[in-house]
Amino acid sequence: MLEVWQSISPFVLPLYYVAIFFVVIDILLENRNPLKTHSYLLLLLLLPLLGIVIYLFFGQTIRKRKIFAKKQLINQAFGDHYFKQHVERKSRNHVVPEGLEQYEKVIRFLNKDLSPLTRNNKVTVLQNGEQKFPELITALKEARHHIHLEYYIYEDGLIGQEIAQILKQKASEGVKVRVIVDGVGSLGLRKPFFTDLMSAGVQIVEFMPVLFPSFTSKINYRNHRKILVIDGMIGFTGGINISDRYINNGHSNGYWRDTHIKIEGEAVKTLQFLFILSWQFVTQEELLPDSSFFPTFTTHGHDMVQINASGPDWELASIMDSFFLAINSARHRVRIATPYFIPTESILDAIVTASRSDITIELMIPESSDSWIVEAASRSFIKQLLEADVKVYHYRKGFLHSKVIIIDDNFASVGSANMDYRSFDLNHEVNAYFYNGEVVQQLASAFEADKADCVQLGLQNWKKRSILQKLKESVCRLLAPLL
Repeated sequence: MLEVWQSISPFVLPLYYVAIFFVVIDILLENRNPLKTHSYLLLLLLLPLLGIVIYLFFGQTIRKRKIFAKKQLINQAFGDHYFKQHVERKSRNHVVPEGLEQYEKVIRFLNKDLSPLTRNNKVTVLQNGEQKFPELITALKEARHHIHLEYYIYEDGLIGQEIAQILKQKASEGVKVRVIVDGVGSLGLRKPFFTDLMSAGVQIVEFMPVLFPSFTSKINYRNHRKILVIDGMIGFTGGINISDRYINNGHSNGYWRDTHIKIEGEAVKTLQFLFILSWQFVTQEELLPDSSFFPTFTTHGHDMVQINASGPDWELASIMDSFFLAINSARHRVRIATPYFIPTESILDAIVTASRSDITIELMIPESSDSWIVEAASRSFIKQLLEADVKVYHYRKGFLHSKVIIIDDNFASVGSANMDYRSFDLNHEVNAYFYNGEVVQQLASAFEADKADCVQLGLQNWKKRSILQKLKESVCRLLAPLL
């Protein structure tokens, strides 16, 4: 560290101190979560040069309000008119259905956040890409009016090309095809891919592309959602991106365990609503849907579903808050599967308090992550969980990318949101919530089956880790709010 300071010119050093001063003032004035503030200040202290660079690239939120100001206005105008006209009036339940009193707070909280509880749904649980992609491809081929596709990661691999060919074919048949891919998650897509689709009549746009010099203000606030809506009748959402890695056919490295959902029914309207909001933000064009965007449904099923979204432009961290309420609603058991476990204080307190109240809490996380710093930060919470009698499982078969919460065998959530700060605060996410029914039972059975590919951690063995390993985890935990 001394060598770093000695290498700085005497003329540059005062300017550097001034820069640090203004960065600190900026951090304090933003009134961030205290943990996040402490993390950035610690980063500036421990890494004087690198810390300020990291803050400028990843922590700057000066332009957040400017970036999303127009989106918020569009959301409000569109929501007030179309959501109330096509969705809310027909779908919103002002009375909590009988048998769901346990989750009254969750249901009412989501209802207020434009997430109505819908009953007329048929839900299909899709495990891994092997089950998802055949269902998705069949649905795409049957599209008659429009296809709305919104994904964080779209890779130009085998499955990506197969889907692209279908999109082009449907566009040639007169089907309106709109595609949104995230500018960071789909960074690997090259210009010829976009040109090929657009020349075939597919409308494809990037969500906040990362282009210098505006890179620093757009590396955060990614669109992490996975949404597909076909003819306003069929919807897909969950954790599986469009990439060959999810198919587990031996052509990609490792095994990917993930969960996705197919919905036929009223809940698709909320997915449609969310896609239109994203489309209007990206294109800066008002999309005026006709009745085919929000069709009238004949009976499809009896599954009760709520679709909930959150993002940096939403006033409430609704997914995090709904998780908190759901965990606190548990009477017997909570099962959580997540690839990234870096909980906020409120979520951690909810888990620990529930476990100490004789609620069985089971947490399943991957033994090896795709990010060493996230893995280390995640491991720093395990000792506290084990001391609170939380059952922690390391998934060993491959990479656990599934994002599932199951409570008391009568509530479940599946979606794109990880159990971490980035999903709760910085990313645009979407989750589906299910009450009672066969869907919850299927997800619970899958969780139990996945335990066969796990090792349960024990407190005494966990304490035997090396001092160096514990120190690395503790340092990474200090940066947890930034990850």
